[in-house]
Amino acid sequence: MLTLIHRMNAQRGIASFVALTLLTGAAIASDKVEWRADYDSARKEAAEKGRPIFLDFGTEDCVHCRRMHQTTFRDPVIIKLLNERFIPLKVDANREPRLTQTLRIQAYPTFILAGNDGKILGWVEGFMEVARLTDHLSRASAVQTPDWMARDFNEALKSTGAGDYARAVSLLKNIAEDGKDRPVQTKARETLQEIEMQAAGRLERAKQMDEKGQPLEALDLVTEVVRQYAGTQAANDGSRLLATLADKPDVRTRHRARRAQEMLLLAREDLKAERFLSCLDQCEILSAAYKDLPEGREATLIETEIRGNPQRMTRVCDAMNDRLAKMYVDLAESWMKKGDREQAAACLEKVLKTHPSSAAAASAQARLAQINNRTPGVPTGFEKP
Repeated sequence: MLTLIHRMNAQRGIASFVALTLLTGAAIASDKVEWRADYDSARKEAAEKGRPIFLDFGTEDCVHCRRMHQTTFRDPVIIKLLNERFIPLKVDANREPRLTQTLRIQAYPTFILAGNDGKILGWVEGFMEVARLTDHLSRASAVQTPDWMARDFNEALKSTGAGDYARAVSLLKNIAEDGKDRPVQTKARETLQEIEMQAAGRLERAKQMDEKGQPLEALDLVTEVVRQYAGTQAANDGSRLLATLADKPDVRTRHRARRAQEMLLLAREDLKAERFLSCLDQCEILSAAYKDLPEGREATLIETEIRGNPQRMTRVCDAMNDRLAKMYVDLAESWMKKGDREQAAACLEKVLKTHPSSAAAASAQARLAQINNRTPGVPTGFEKP
């Protein structure tokens, strides 16, 4: 059922919303609205990006339609809002009669604000000045997906596509955890379920391998599930199965020897590539956990050689500084998601003070500037007709 906007106060909330938009934009705005032309494609894109849709219904002979595109839609603030917070769709009513009739369009131009699930958020007819359209857009954006949810959902999809399911699961759970039913949260739960099913399928194959007398192969597959699908129920179940498999004497011995060989190979590669910190990480584990094996003894020699070389240890310390600085930047983002700007700012300031030459210092400085210049949001919600 269509939800109509009865009245909106054209002045309330405009100034703060425009200021927020101009301050937080990550990219330089386009000089024109990036109109989509296909409804189905626009709906799909809106669902993927977690954005609402802005539909502009008009005709070629509509005077006020042309006036909108010659004035209001050329305003930089409107262009930025539509391109960054919506999926703008331009519909020629004469060429799309079915869609026009379905939505009961009777006058031109007509503008519809719809959620990425297809539900109508607002409906306005006739020419609109910049201030009035800005107010409509701000309210529609406010009841839609928060920016961080849309950003994290897109990152989760990228991580899934890259096979980084552990990161995707962490992001998706954070989106879905508050129990609300925003469209992006529904999508997040569906994606989580798909990942869970994929992980459960691999775990079942591992169990079948063990039953067929292939415990080492089963151990490899379970280890992959636990590592690659961390955060899923299958990974939790896999951890228990992993303990059972690893407790078998013959499996334990064979797996331990192979693991030592793999780690030593990585350490040698890191040494050759002059990744001395990573090399030390591998050697320290080998020296402590596999000291009875040839690989452990070789790792001890490599570790001793690196620690006794001042030039290489300088490289190690620099890499550790970069790693620590990056962790503080990540910690700042965690505090921001919890709404604690002071803690986030303190983490970023620590990066600039203690690690000014690190690779993360530039991003820390930029993020700190955004936090310090942040403006309050605008009231949310629509008035009922």
